[in-house]
This record gives sequence, C-alpha cells and structure tokens, in this order.
Amino acid sequence: MFDEELSELKDRISQMPDRELLRIVEVEYNDYRKEALEFAEEELQKRSIPFEKFEPDEDAVEETDSPDPIRNIAPCRDCGGVMRSGLLFADKELTMLFNDDNEERFVQAFACMACGAVRLAIDLDTEVEP
Repeated sequence: MFDEELSELKDRISQMPDRELLRIVEVEYNDYRKEALEFAEEELQKRSIPFEKFEPDEDAVEETDSPDPIRNIAPCRDCGGVMRSGLLFADKELTMLFNDDNEERFVQAFACMACGAVRLAIDLDTEVEP
C-alpha cells in the first residue's frame, strides 16, 4: 500500500506546473516529506528547469525524540506536505456517535499546510464526557 501511495504522489507531482515545483523545492521544502521533495527535484530535472536544492545546515541538530505531536502526524496523502492538528467546533467539539453501540468519540481534524487537504480521524484515546 505504501508503494501505491508513493506512486500516486509521484504521479501528482509530475502533473504540477513548473512554478509550483520550484516553490516546493526552494521555498516550502520544510512543509514536505523527503519523498515529495525528491520527486519534485526529479521532475524539475526531467524538464531541464534549474533550481536551488535545499541543503540542510550541518550545524543544525534535529530532535528525534521530541514530544511535539506534529512529528507523529502522517504527511498529507495528496501532496506529502506537513499536516497540522486542529479542532472542529459547532456548539461544542465535534464528536461521532456510533450507531451499533452508542459510543461517542471526538473527531480529530488535520489540515495540510501545503495543499489545504483536510483529513478527519477518530480519537480512540479520549473519553467523551456526557
């Protein structure tokens, strides 16, 4: 399944306009996962479009055991960009009531900061207070 997602990502990137590909690799590179950046760079090379490749600062130390929950959110399925967590509100936080057993769970929302895609997920850890 992961190979299929990568194939779809590569296909979407191959259809992007030059300007958008350049923005990905030169400006918004922190918003995209490694594979998306590699696909964008490959596509620009195929099109013979020069670009400045982002080179990480050798002095910069990346934390791997960060408690930051952003690091644990899967990248955008559409473009590989960074997803941010947020809350949906109506009169209160959005919940889902399951028909089979009347269990109620909070709905988590994630928005891609690169393409604007939204993904919803059920919070299976937090109990909804009646």
